[in-house]
Amino acid sequence: MKEDSFSIQIKKSDGTLTMDFKGQLTINYIQKIKEVVNEKVDFSQDISVNVDNPDNLDITFLQLLQSMKTTAELNKKQLSVSSTLPSELDSLVSNAGFSDLLNSNPVNN
Repeated sequence: MKEDSFSIQIKKSDGTLTMDFKGQLTINYIQKIKEVVNEKVDFSQDISVNVDNPDNLDITFLQLLQSMKTTAELNKKQLSVSSTLPSELDSLVSNAGFSDLLNSNPVNN
């Protein structure tokens, strides 16, 4: 799904759902992002999430990822998250206490 400010690409293969998030992952768009997740994500399979150098992200997006992880665990499935973040967003994630959720590879700008 492509919105003007964010994109979510979803691929299914070998029993794993792969999701790529880009763009503005913030409170302004979280309702639309959540709608896509609710429509497209099947929690009966393992999920791999990639957050690739987003323009911005905030705590609402991190909370959505945490909720997805909890739902996956309740369904006895794995949800893994990897990310490539600009250093200021990597600091935000760390300061918000979500470093364990996002296995981040910071990018120096």
